[in-house]
Amino acid sequence: MKDERIQTTANRIGRTGFIIYFALMIISINYRLWILKQHPREFWDFLAIFFIASSYGFIALAGKGVLDHNFKRFWFAICIGIIITNTTLMFIMGRIHSIVDLCVFLFSSLFGVGLIIAVAYFLNRRWKRKEGIEDEPPSGHNATASL
Repeated sequence: MKDERIQTTANRIGRTGFIIYFALMIISINYRLWILKQHPREFWDFLAIFFIASSYGFIALAGKGVLDHNFKRFWFAICIGIIITNTTLMFIMGRIHSIVDLCVFLFSSLFGVGLIIAVAYFLNRRWKRKEGIEDEPPSGHNATASL
């Protein structure tokens, strides 16, 4: 059996390591896209590793209810910040040529963010029901005992 302080320290180190990895991968991907102007086919392995590791972390955290605290405000603000940053970078680099390009990019980004938030919400609700924090949703009919 491990001491709780040791386990907390190990979790903190793991969390910090993942945050460093996540930030450096985002910087590396953006550097390759915007500065080196490489096509994503040239560094698909970085994208695959980033996507797999990020998806695993996201699904594992959402499935255990960790993302439940201030979920809506915090994650929605982060997603909107990423969309605004990417839109600005794409405009500066000349990849958005018209209002149609801008609308397509924004709508597809919002659809992706909405899908991510929906998955996280579903996983959080499932975790709450499993832990008994939230009741099962009504099934649409009343279960009454017949006499």
